[in-house]
Amino acid sequence: MKKSRRFVLAAFVMFACMGLACATPSISLAKKLPKLLSCTTYSVGSTGYATSMGLMEAIQKNEGIKVKVVPAGTDKAKILPLKKDMMQLSLFTGAGQYYALMGLGVFGTSDWGPQPLRLVFACPQGAIAGMMVRGDSGIKTLSDLNGKRVVLIPASPACKALHEGYLAFGGLTWDNVKVVNVSSWGAAWKSVIDGSADTAHCLVASSKAVELAASPHGIHWLPAPAEDKEGWARLNKLCPYLRPYKATKGAGVSEDKPGIIASYYYGLICYPDLDEELVYKMTKGIWNGYDIYSPMHPSLKLWTKEGALKTDRFLSPYHPGAIKFFKEVGVWTPAHEKRQAQLLAGEAARMKK
Repeated sequence: MKKSRRFVLAAFVMFACMGLACATPSISLAKKLPKLLSCTTYSVGSTGYATSMGLMEAIQKNEGIKVKVVPAGTDKAKILPLKKDMMQLSLFTGAGQYYALMGLGVFGTSDWGPQPLRLVFACPQGAIAGMMVRGDSGIKTLSDLNGKRVVLIPASPACKALHEGYLAFGGLTWDNVKVVNVSSWGAAWKSVIDGSADTAHCLVASSKAVELAASPHGIHWLPAPAEDKEGWARLNKLCPYLRPYKATKGAGVSEDKPGIIASYYYGLICYPDLDEELVYKMTKGIWNGYDIYSPMHPSLKLWTKEGALKTDRFLSPYHPGAIKFFKEVGVWTPAHEKRQAQLLAGEAARMKK
């Protein structure tokens, strides 16, 4: 009888140990994802800042991942914390991405060069913008900027290219204007508002554009009409990410008085080595979060599921974690795969140089 009890007890212990051994691999595979991340973005009061806050709200509410939003003044300042592995994400315009991806401007130095950026989510019309001036400045067209004061952020290749591109649209160069150096986009917009500069590139939904429009001076957007093919060819030579756009919502524009300006994409970006499961969850959080973030700012209404898949408008490839989610919900097509391969091949060629 004792032998029988000892046998039953031994068998129980053996099977229990086997069960524990079988369970161990699944426990080790349950990766603990971080609960707090950081995302660099544009100045407080900008459309980029408001967009970042909205997207991060959706990620936190849907996936339980908190992302701290950190304003940074220049394109380099946005990417450096990611490069140094101090932060994980950045909300970056197509303009900023272009120079980082290509290794141009401030990214053209030996310690930088082309950067391998990846999209978590993107919006083809995330930025609707143009060159703003005071409404009572007497400046009506881009060619009227001849002899005027134009802002430049020396540490921002995007600022330099955008302003140089719009000057080119008007048949002008930097030699035709007075350059006003400032430290950030926030300072650029403030300089137009306070009258220390005549023009700066700005988003039509920016709080600073709204502030200028509400001032005694009012606001005017210098037109870049789509019919001016030669003007657009000159602009796109410097800014290939821009597309003509008729703005009817925002500061100083309406259905009756549209702003004939441009649009370009915004993207939430990271580096390729960011954890795939983490990116999967963030993409999922934004995809399912439209009702959370869209009421938070007019520009966020443009961050749609359909727009996120217009990869022909984006210059950065998607992160594998985002692609995993898109495949899971059945929206990643052979056309998307082809575009992804093109972008990755272009990146590989640049990185070899």
